Amino acid sequence: METIKLKIECQSCNGTGVFQGMAEKSGASVVCHTCKGTGCEDYRFTYTPFTKRKEKEGVKRVFITGYGYCVGTKPITLDNGIFVDFSKEGVSYEEFLSGKMPEHIKHMGCPMSADQGACHDIKGFTDVCNELNGGWLNYIPSCIISDKIKCWERFNRG
Repeated sequence: METIKLKIECQSCNGTGVFQGMAEKSGASVVCHTCKGTGCEDYRFTYTPFTKRKEKEGVKRVFITGYGYCVGTKPITLDNGIFVDFSKEGVSYEEFLSGKMPEHIKHMGCPMSADQGACHDIKGFTDVCNELNGGWLNYIPSCIISDKIKCWERFNRG
């Protein structure tokens, strides 16, 4: 553990050295009790320096996201009939520790649930989502498109 000592703007008085609350009327203020009128306070930040990524016990697989679903390590069939073999999706924890990052589970979640900002960056992408859903898609999980692969293909085309 290491500690950094910083001189920061007083958080109680916003660096003014004075405090004005409900009991101080007509332009009256009192000396700030936190900084004693200096406008600054000594702050100690204690932290553990990063040396390497730690291992987490019990982890078997790593996924980029859960797309609003619970993720696990065994095969399941979603309510919409999509089969997801979690034992083959994502990456093993050992692969992750070696630097391999998981890919999106494209038949499980759409690009909007994975990275909405990127979808908005593609001209017209969200407009098509809205059209396909009968006007305006205001809640991504309510999307009626069950074949998310087609959405990913559209996303990848840009």
